[in-house]
Amino acid sequence: MLKKHLLFTLAILLFVFSFTHCRYSKNKEDKYANMPEALAEIYKKIDKHPNNPLYYSELSDYYLNALMVDSALNAILKAVRLDSNNTTYYLKLSDIYFAMKNIDASEEMLEKVIAMDSKNQEAYLKLAELHFLHKRYEKAHEYLEKVLLIDSYNPKAYFIRGWIYKEEKDTNAAIRSYLMAVEQQSDYFEAYEELALLYHRKKDPLAINYYKNAINIQPENVQILYDLAMFYQETGDDEQAITHYKMILQINPSYKYALHNIGWIYMVEQEKYDEAVAFFTKSIEVDSNYIDAIYNRGIAFENLKQYDNARQDYAYTLKLDDKYMPAIEALNRLDKLQKK
Repeated sequence: MLKKHLLFTLAILLFVFSFTHCRYSKNKEDKYANMPEALAEIYKKIDKHPNNPLYYSELSDYYLNALMVDSALNAILKAVRLDSNNTTYYLKLSDIYFAMKNIDASEEMLEKVIAMDSKNQEAYLKLAELHFLHKRYEKAHEYLEKVLLIDSYNPKAYFIRGWIYKEEKDTNAAIRSYLMAVEQQSDYFEAYEELALLYHRKKDPLAINYYKNAINIQPENVQILYDLAMFYQETGDDEQAITHYKMILQINPSYKYALHNIGWIYMVEQEKYDEAVAFFTKSIEVDSNYIDAIYNRGIAFENLKQYDNARQDYAYTLKLDDKYMPAIEALNRLDKLQKK
């Protein structure tokens, strides 16, 4: 009888242990259930290796990308506490402080990195950017010189120098700096973009070459395609402008500015008013308050002698902006026409 009782007790204990273990395991899994997969994976690594700073750094990156700045700060501070000699963590801490608009703390972290590693190019570059953004151009130049003394081929140093020269209105020096940047790094998209924009301002055809270099690197970048199309339009090459606007629409059919500008070329340059109306209408379907498209469609309707439609567009333009003088003048013009 005693033996049966002991066996019964043992069975109950095994059941309780099994149930508790299963519930513990289930709770442990449930801990990650409501997390995004990428975040859950990081936390699983942290749970297995709670003293590994690398995983807290990964966690900080995740939160910063998600614009959860406070959480990013807490995570990277944990990484710093676990490994106070890792300059990478201080660089990340500087970025987070900058995102929090704590500029003094951001600069302090960068200076700390340089005190730990006097040849840390990334810290010098970030300090140069920081001073550039606060219009302390002389100080920014100083930090860039330090980078180039360490590595005379650093493309980002030349790129930031180009930024500074552009802000200082020294266009030729800016161009030389951007050219140095692409000489060191042939796929430097931002440098080609800056070169294109500088030549664009001068209406220099060299802009086309630099736009195309940028597009070769990022063929689906709508903004750079739009800028090139605008260059063609501004310099009178309507067919190339339309071609490039249509390339944008293949990537993003709802890009309202490309739709509007095709309509504008058809109306103003080619007097194809029906086609113009069609593209202005598509642009308005994307943005029902796109005032330029509404007013310009009114102009196209007026040229087609569809005065009621024109009047309706002019009136809606004034509903959006009651001081929009071209629409006021257009309605007055229609009133005179209809009185005749």
